Amino acid sequence: MALRNLHPYTKFSLVFVISGLAVLLDKPLSLAVLAGLATFVFLASRPSKTWLKGYFIIVATTVWGIMLSQGLFYQGFPRTILFCLIPPGKSFSGLCFIREGFLYGLVQSLRMVAGLSAGAYLVNSTSTEMLFRTVSALPFPRGLSLLAAAAVRFLPRVASDLRLLHQSLGLRGYRPFKRGLLYTLRTELAVVYPLLSRAIRDSRSVADTLLTRGFNPLSSGKYRFLPVWPWHEKLATILIFVLLFGIFLVKIVFWAYLQGVYYEESLRPLYALVRNYL
Repeated sequence: MALRNLHPYTKFSLVFVISGLAVLLDKPLSLAVLAGLATFVFLASRPSKTWLKGYFIIVATTVWGIMLSQGLFYQGFPRTILFCLIPPGKSFSGLCFIREGFLYGLVQSLRMVAGLSAGAYLVNSTSTEMLFRTVSALPFPRGLSLLAAAAVRFLPRVASDLRLLHQSLGLRGYRPFKRGLLYTLRTELAVVYPLLSRAIRDSRSVADTLLTRGFNPLSSGKYRFLPVWPWHEKLATILIFVLLFGIFLVKIVFWAYLQGVYYEESLRPLYALVRNYL
């Protein structure tokens, strides 16, 4: 079955497991495999050219930004200086690029790539209506679920409004950074006000609609408006959650070993597995 056509519960579970593994895993190889898997899942959902362009821009800027910041401000040891923007002085350590910081930033950015790819897959492969229904049907307080679903529902409209505002500014001769950084910042901040006004109006409309239809945030959610969850997808979901829970447990056992809290000689292969691959 195409990944794009999975049940919404399966998609949410997959995103949750990928995000959880991005937090639990530490080794570069395992994180690279996870990031590659998440990227494959996103690409398998057949995103449009616009989605692909935005995705690669976000991923590239995220990876480069984390690597740059870690390369400049890495505090660990050893520290191999590649070059310095500001040479060290008597009372100043300088502003230098550290090779270990770059590598550390690259590894940490893989966590972000995995999470971003999983989230992009969910949003790209699921219609706004189905996202709204799925979040509303989750076993959480209905008021909280409604807020989350409404936020997702109105994201495309906010993006459309932002694009229209920039087009309008462009027709009036506005070009980012053409008249300096401060002017650009003032102009971009001014764009926020009409977006906030629109958001407030939409919020009032949604609130009035809910009140007139008798919405009760304390009542239980209704699941009948979701498609049937196939049994094979339920089984696959259980298996990936077992994988996540198993890795969580072995990481706790390994942490207890590192801290000297608990050690069992028969678990040495497990310790080696976690140390080398997880």
